[in-house]
Parts: sequence; C-alpha cells; structure tokens
Amino acid sequence: MASRSINRNAIIQSTLFHIQLQQCQYIDDFPEAVADVFEKNVYRGRLRKYQELKRKLYRIRTNFFEVNKDIKKKEFYESLYNRIKRRVS
Repeated sequence: MASRSINRNAIIQSTLFHIQLQQCQYIDDFPEAVADVFEKNVYRGRLRKYQELKRKLYRIRTNFFEVNKDIKKKEFYESLYNRIKRRVS
C-alpha cells in the first residue's frame, strides 16, 4: 500500500468534486463504488489505462445516471479518470 501515490480519501474527494463541478446529484453510494474501482487499479503508484477500467466503471450498479439524465457515462468517467490520473502523477 505504501507505493500508492493516491489514497482512497483523495479518490473520493476527486469524485465528489467532479460530481459537484458537473452539477450532479447522487442518492446512493456511487462515489464509494467509483473509489473502489480506482483504488483497486492503482498499481505501484500508477493508474492503469482507462480502457482497462472502463468495463469495471460501467458495471457499477447505480441510479446516478438515471437521476442525472444529461450526464453521459463516457464523458463523465473519462474526465474523472483524467482528474484522478493527474493526482496520481
């Protein structure tokens, strides 16, 4: 764990900040589920490529995208990935 350059709290903060910037609402444990995916895919201080995470992110069970109908999964996850990747670097 010591080799990781980002921790779970930083991932959750980035996710919540991203949700706030997108002016989204959430009612379930969406930020925690997203943090789980990202946390499990930081290896030796490097975040795996987006294509390797994409399927795992899309499989998260959530009402987030139903509540926020204007938000596209692809755009949301890609921009969140880039935000977290910058924090890892």
